This record gives sequence, C-alpha cells and structure tokens, in this order.
Amino acid sequence: MSDGERTSEEGDSLNAVQQWLYLTGSRRIITLAVVLGVFVIVRLLTEAGVLHVASGSYLATLMGSGTFSGLLTLVTVVLSINQLILSRVFGSPSELSEQLEGNLDFRRNVEDVIGVPSSPNEPGPFLAFVGDALQREAGRLQERLDEEDPELAAETEGYASKLVDYGEHLTHARSNNSTVDVLLLCLGSEYADHLDTTRRLKRQHHDRLSEEAFEQFDDLLELLKGVATVRQFFKTLAIQQDLARLSRRLIYLGLGALLVVYCFTQVYKSPSSMSPTLTASTLRWVSSVVAAVVFAPVALLMAYLLRVATLTLYTVSVGSFVPPEERLENT
Repeated sequence: MSDGERTSEEGDSLNAVQQWLYLTGSRRIITLAVVLGVFVIVRLLTEAGVLHVASGSYLATLMGSGTFSGLLTLVTVVLSINQLILSRVFGSPSELSEQLEGNLDFRRNVEDVIGVPSSPNEPGPFLAFVGDALQREAGRLQERLDEEDPELAAETEGYASKLVDYGEHLTHARSNNSTVDVLLLCLGSEYADHLDTTRRLKRQHHDRLSEEAFEQFDDLLELLKGVATVRQFFKTLAIQQDLARLSRRLIYLGLGALLVVYCFTQVYKSPSSMSPTLTASTLRWVSSVVAAVVFAPVALLMAYLLRVATLTLYTVSVGSFVPPEERLENT
C-alpha cells in the first residue's frame, strides 16, 4: 500500500482531490485558482449584462466604501493571527526554561527506551527514528514470546505484525522536509488503537509474561505514547508555520488590493458618470480584474484555514481517547 493510500484510508478517507485541496496542495495554487475563478465568473456576467459596470453603476460606491472598509479589516485579522503566534513564542525565562526542559525530558525518555545517546532534531527523521524502534521492539517481543510461550505468541502474532507495519509507515517521514507532510503520516486513530491493544495484552497476560517480555511491552507503550506526543507537537508546529505564512501574505495581498480598489474608484467621476478614458468593453475587463484582486485576500485566508481546520479536526484525539466522529471518518 502506498503512502498516499495509507494516509487517505487511515487519515480521513478523503479522495485524492480532497486530500490535495485540504492538506497537501500548495496554498498559493489554490488561491490562484479561486482568484481566476472569480475573474472568469465576473467577466462572463459582465459580458452577458447581468452585472452592470458602466455609466450609472453602483460599483464605484461599493468599491469606495464597503469593499475598501472590508479590506481594512484585514489589518485586524493579521494582528489577531500575529498575537496568536506570538503568544506561543514569548514567555518569561522560567517559562521558556520549563518548555525547553520538558522537550529534553521527552527526548531523553525516548532515547532511554531505544537505548541510544541522542535522537534527530528534525521532525521527519525523529518520527522515522521512533518508527524504526517500533519495528525493532515489536519483532523482538514476538521472537521472545515464540521462545517462551508459543501459544501466547500465536495470539500476539497479528498484533506484532500490525505494529511492525505501522512502524514501517512512520519511517517514510525520514525523507519529508515539510512539517505538514510529516504530520500527515500521523493522522487518524491507528496509534491509539495500537496503544489500547498493547495495554490490553499486557494486562490480560501479565501473569504469563517473563520480566523481559513485560519490559518490552512497557517499551512499546512508551514508544506509542511518544508518537501521540510528537503528533500533537508537530500539529502545533505545522499550524504555527501556516499562520505565520498566512499573516505575511495577507499583508502583501491586502496592500495590493487596497491600492487597486483606490485606483479603480477614480475611474468614475461620479456614480452616474464614467471616465471617458475607458470604453465600455475596457471597463468590463478592468472591473473583472479588480474583482479578482479584491477576492484574493479572502481566497488566501480560505486556502490556509481549510488546512488548519482539517489538521485540527483529524488530530483532536490525545492518547487512547478518540472522538467518535474522528473514528467514524477513519473507517
């Protein structure tokens, strides 16, 4: 099964087009597609006479008051986004030290379970690092049970096989440089299912497990809990990066749209008079371009919020608690 198919089936059962639109697609391309769509629609409607933009049109009033004021509200939107981002960046030295120490403690716990002195810093290699450990530990546990308790080993064979497959799935993050692409490998409730199964098997057969096998179940639990923690952390990183890009690009598009609207309103001498410098056919083309430019900031906002909302929806669950809606959409 390919990476894309696995993400689609386990992440959110979206088809390829929906997955591209909501998650993997370039936000710039989606924005451009919406802007071009607006241009084509407005151009067709003005050419058909459905939209009146010539002499006697209310377009100048609409652009000069409503649209101009609406674009100015983008300043408030940008400030709100920046405030959200900065709230996660700023802090007192003690708060920042606690965050750093918490991150180091988490990495040390994973490193101790795996038995290595250090772990990768990048999101993709770190997730692949955990995936490698899951494959290795699940295989070792099955080998030990084969030697110590063949009957129990037969019961856990399917569990170990699925855990190895899941670990292999996570190792595909090694070559991914995008935080969003790495996070896509963690979507869905599969990690929570493995977590519950591991806990159940450990509690159900604790009296039949040797001390070494019991510790191996503990190690698998720690690694799966690590996946849950990493998933939430990567979600925070991905959304924070997307909001930062959105804020910056909204400033560019908003400023450009304001300038275009201001210039366009000067084409009209009054609501009932059209500037003689523009013919009726030229004005129809110009008004279509202006409409596309005005919708550009909204299209950009929509493109980014679609991904933020989707990532948030499908990474709501923490640990073994999975909302029914998320689990239903994963089936």
